[in-house]
Amino acid sequence: MSVEILDGATIVNFMEDEEAFNAQICHRFAHLDSDHDGRLSYREMLKELQCLRVLETHFGVDVETDPDELVRVYDSLFVQFDHDLNGTVDLEEFKSETKQMMLAMANGMGFLPVQMVLEEDSFLKKAAEWESAKLAA
Repeated sequence: MSVEILDGATIVNFMEDEEAFNAQICHRFAHLDSDHDGRLSYREMLKELQCLRVLETHFGVDVETDPDELVRVYDSLFVQFDHDLNGTVDLEEFKSETKQMMLAMANGMGFLPVQMVLEEDSFLKKAAEWESAKLAA
């Protein structure tokens, strides 16, 4: 984990760089696709959903969440990714829904810089690294 400063523009600009965004999407999809069949099962996708840290917090401290409630949340999120409801998520579905989620985060953050703790392989971390590289160039 690392602490980064980013805003909504960081996320939007990263997604607008189609080459960088698509490369990250393909990398993450391949990482999750443990059986290499070109589709993500619920089991494979669960790793990604758990990284979203859908946990209640109280003043920044995680509190125990009802396991049944978490299962319902993860089930619902999986269906959101599985656009054709065939029980798996293909690369295009993964890309489309990830983009929608990142746009929602960007809109929620606005354009004032926010300091965040980010997982090393998260899309937000990759967006922050992308921005840093652009500024350094």
